[in-house]
Amino acid sequence: MANKFSEILKERLGAGELDYEIGEHANTIPYSLGGMTLASLGLLILTGMLLAQFYIPGPESANQSLHYLSDQVFLGWYLRGVHFWAAEVLTVTLILHMMRVFWTASYKKPREVNWLVGVVLLLLMVGLLFTGTVIKWDQEAYEALAHFTWVGEKLGILGLPLTERFAEGVPMVSRVYMWHISLLPIVTLPVLGLHLFYIRHHKLSPLPESPAGGRTIRFTDHLLYLQKAGAGVVTLICLLALVIAPPLGQAPVHGLEVTKPPWQFVWIYALENLWVPSLIVAPLLIVLALVLVPFVDRSEKRHWRDRPVAVAVLALTLLLMGGLIIWGKVTTMTHSM
Repeated sequence: MANKFSEILKERLGAGELDYEIGEHANTIPYSLGGMTLASLGLLILTGMLLAQFYIPGPESANQSLHYLSDQVFLGWYLRGVHFWAAEVLTVTLILHMMRVFWTASYKKPREVNWLVGVVLLLLMVGLLFTGTVIKWDQEAYEALAHFTWVGEKLGILGLPLTERFAEGVPMVSRVYMWHISLLPIVTLPVLGLHLFYIRHHKLSPLPESPAGGRTIRFTDHLLYLQKAGAGVVTLICLLALVIAPPLGQAPVHGLEVTKPPWQFVWIYALENLWVPSLIVAPLLIVLALVLVPFVDRSEKRHWRDRPVAVAVLALTLLLMGGLIIWGKVTTMTHSM
């Protein structure tokens, strides 16, 4: 009876599409970072849907509604904490996932397109993280939005949708909230689906040092491993939410510039102190570099020992970004928007 039910699932629902062979190395932490990121994203979506029931978008009510949630709603503080820490953990696992892909040269033929899809997903996650920072509408959020709209103004007609002038009379914080819960998720979900499709199409990338025909497992076994890894990530997020409350200031004072952005964006704060147009130039250069990776490194060599230039680029990038984050945390703003 069980075998017959299994055959029905495979025939009617395509469940058999997930039953294929992959390398045994898939059941390791480095090759499960994408699944951990997906677990964090799922938790973000779930908690975001619940948070939306209490949030009132608008410059007069946004910050107040979050304080009400944290102070008055039963376990509201914990709900917001889980959402915050899911975003923090997602950031870390996403960066580590991209580092692993780069380290193992998994962006090379035939996976170039999926690397580009991954870059798009990275930009969408950055957009969700930034808009989530803005909609809490405290001093930090207000100043982040001021920098954002400044960039929009400097981009001219291309940046018009990112400015107050695009929809006069509609508060920017309300529009940013719409981007956060509607526009960006609507774009993210099909792009994520495409990313998963290419993983299925090309299968998980092999270990660079493994010969063809190595030990394999079923993908369904890998899914069980991902469930355990995802459960571990969710547990960590829930524990962090218990012990460390997410930051939330009071409603902003317009005209002041006294805060620093979250660590994910503080590196550009440091560059901005050196040269204000870095707000525009630096992100564009980073995106261009990521897009060019599979087209510049086209050799068949995949092991890190055979790719000294790529390894050096990765190491220098990590040192530079780490240094900028530390510098951004200790430096003082020398100009104002």
